[in-house]
Amino acid sequence: MSESLSRKRLFTETHRRRPWTGGARPRLLGGQAQAQAQRLSRTPINPALLGFILFLVDVGLVTLAGLICHLLLPDATLPEEARNGGVVLGALAVAMFARLLGGYGFRQMRSAPRALLGATVALALGLTTVYALLIAAGVRSRAIEPWLVLWFATALGLILAARVAMHLRIMDLVRTGRLEHRIVLVGGGEDIVPLLTEINKERRRGRRFCGFFDERMDARSPSVVAGHHKTGDVDDLVEFARLAKIHTVIITIPNASQQRIRELLARLFVLPVDIRVLEGAEIPEFSRQRRSQIGPFRLIEIYKPPLGGFAAFRKRVFDVVFASFAIVVFAPVMAVIALAIKLDSRGPVLFRQMRHGYNNKPIAVLKFRSMYVEQCDPTAVKAVRRGDARVTRVGRFIRRASIDELPQFFNVLMGSLSLVGPRPHATSARTGDIVYDQIADAYSARHKVKPGITGWAQINGWRGEMNSSEKIIKRVEHDLYYIEHWSLWLDLKIMLMTPWSLVTTKNAY
Repeated sequence: MSESLSRKRLFTETHRRRPWTGGARPRLLGGQAQAQAQRLSRTPINPALLGFILFLVDVGLVTLAGLICHLLLPDATLPEEARNGGVVLGALAVAMFARLLGGYGFRQMRSAPRALLGATVALALGLTTVYALLIAAGVRSRAIEPWLVLWFATALGLILAARVAMHLRIMDLVRTGRLEHRIVLVGGGEDIVPLLTEINKERRRGRRFCGFFDERMDARSPSVVAGHHKTGDVDDLVEFARLAKIHTVIITIPNASQQRIRELLARLFVLPVDIRVLEGAEIPEFSRQRRSQIGPFRLIEIYKPPLGGFAAFRKRVFDVVFASFAIVVFAPVMAVIALAIKLDSRGPVLFRQMRHGYNNKPIAVLKFRSMYVEQCDPTAVKAVRRGDARVTRVGRFIRRASIDELPQFFNVLMGSLSLVGPRPHATSARTGDIVYDQIADAYSARHKVKPGITGWAQINGWRGEMNSSEKIIKRVEHDLYYIEHWSLWLDLKIMLMTPWSLVTTKNAY
């Protein structure tokens, strides 16, 4: 059975036994846990951002070094076009080799010796590549070598200085708590003390222990362990992890059965965090089976968010570029629609509706107003149906074509939406008298990624009115597939298929 199908089965089986506790109705944390979460609420700097900055610095410095050598050797016999092309190729080749050698990863950047060695090797490989390409192009080696040797020496000094500066910056960010990997443990008692000690030993490397959570209330799990107070139970953990920007949850229950692990995972999958289990527990078959280590403790990776680190940055660039382009292209259409709405009925052109966003946080989504102003439903308690009297004449047209959602490109630029992702449902969306998150197992797992204007469910026909439990479940299943299989190519495919899906889907009113 495939990994995604196994996870789907986990969601279904577990939630039939236990109601979902990580959805739209979070528990309120106790005073101590609330205070701890507030202290951690400032979002830490993502190490991937520092790696991308260093990547740009490398390209710039290697290019600068090549231009400096051009000025220092004005009479070189190397043809100018070969020299200029070599500078560009050299800068990109050095950055490529540095990336392949892990030079933009946090582990190498924080270690000065490894960073300096990696940069030197990447520079040597990059410029050797330039040398080989110029020789293959017919340039004489005697014309290349003086310029290349001077370029290597100049660039080496610059990129080594950049590595030292980045190392010092990382150490300062770690010391001040701006750059840290936040960890919480599930489980209590004396069993967690050795692992807790190892995490605290790595505080200077950016790891930070933020609390432990355990539902046991007997002698096996005292309220204080190694000087740390129990922060709450697993339900508290869901809310705490969102407030405190937690990165990793480690399940440390000794010799936990697969059934116990499944029950915990079904409640934790709502969180966009790494989920790991201490080796020795019975691991479900769908786990990634990748190993990591903290001191002598081996951990098994169960789940890793699909959009962490540099992937999230690439998706954000993709969103900003294409959303900006779409706003320019559709500006005349939006102007015509705005005018039609004003002429058709009184009231504002735009309508704001509160919906579930990333990590289940409410966001205000923009739409062209399609209902009479006095009958607008900002909480979507009553879904729009065929022939709904609340919808205006213009509203029926723009809803059917989904062009009422064009203003959401501005949501993308503001960062609350993505171009592609699970569609954001209204906070009180219902099928009959039942709220969506009471119908679909693992409904809140849709919020692991930022919601989108279009998505995998929409291009497969699951858009518009969701008037049955089966339709809600199908939409959620498609959303989970997208989360499990995300890539920029999948985003591009969904965007290209969206116009056709708007023409062929008939259930949007």
